[in-house]
Amino acid sequence: MEIDQKTEQPTRKMLGHAIRHELDELAASVRAEGNDALLGSIPLCLFASAYIAIDVSGRWPTDADLLEVAKSAVSAVTRLDITEQEIYEYLSRVALGPEKLDDVFSVEGLATIPLFATANLLLTFCPRDNDWWEYLDQIWSAAEAAERTSLTVFPALMLRAHKESTTRANDS
Repeated sequence: MEIDQKTEQPTRKMLGHAIRHELDELAASVRAEGNDALLGSIPLCLFASAYIAIDVSGRWPTDADLLEVAKSAVSAVTRLDITEQEIYEYLSRVALGPEKLDDVFSVEGLATIPLFATANLLLTFCPRDNDWWEYLDQIWSAAEAAERTSLTVFPALMLRAHKESTTRANDS
């Protein structure tokens, strides 16, 4: 996934407003940037959310993993109007699943659910020593690196990940 700077900056701005529960500023930002920016933010939010779910699970998430991720994310301090069930459906059916956003959610949720779910996920699962925007930088850098990398390296990456996790487990 190539990250378009014209879409990335408005998405980052909207996520920041959502994370800080600045809903009036979020609405003003959406109006100022226009529908194209809002629509362009959806694939970025979907990718970031899927990445976080995989990162947190340490593997392709099971249904139980996604339920736990949603349960943790809904209690984020953002106080956003999104439910555990909506986060779970967003992750399982759209971000990591085969369905389209508008097949799962009503028209009212098409804009808010990706932003609100991603904001909660970023805030909840951001590594302890990072700010949410640094985690987002990591996610989008990984997206671009993955886009440039041949899938033939996947077995080598799996082997490396396994060895590193085994080494960490033995060191503990």
